Amino acid sequence: MSLRVIAAVVLTLAVVLGVRAWNVHLIALGDAQGAERVRGEWHLAETKRSAELMQAEAEAGRRRALAETLAREDEQAKQIQAERIAREQAQREGALRAAVGRADARNRSLFDTIAELNAQLAHGGNDMPGTIKIADTSTIVDAARTARELLASCSSRYAAVAAEADRLGNQVSGLQDFVRTVVPNAQEPISHDL
Repeated sequence: MSLRVIAAVVLTLAVVLGVRAWNVHLIALGDAQGAERVRGEWHLAETKRSAELMQAEAEAGRRRALAETLAREDEQAKQIQAERIAREQAQREGALRAAVGRADARNRSLFDTIAELNAQLAHGGNDMPGTIKIADTSTIVDAARTARELLASCSSRYAAVAAEADRLGNQVSGLQDFVRTVVPNAQEPISHDL
């Protein structure tokens, strides 16, 4: 074989190996460029995702803070209403105690008057109008004494029942006011005339 053929084969072989090496180099360069581009796009996507996540967390924090503020304001408004209702209830109870005290004073006065009249009868007094003496005066005197005592007893019992009815009415009014103003989504209370 001649030197030229060998040189041509070697040259061809060198060209083929050079082209292959060049292709390997280009592929590696393309891979590096592709990897760099993918890393850059991934970094951009990750940065965008992190920014969106931070923005969503900030928005959730603002909403939470707003909800807490509204809840505190609502709770404060309920507390103010509850305190108002308690003051009004205390005023109603004070007025009721004063009315019960006046009723008790009237009943004590009634008992005192009855005791006076009964004492006058016991000392020979006559509580009958006029000066006519009736033969059966002791029966009438006993009946009058009994009637006065029953009147006093009924008066006391009536005052006690009225005081209890007023107390319960005040309690119902306070509870209805509480439910209407403090309890959320409460139905309108049914009003009963007491």
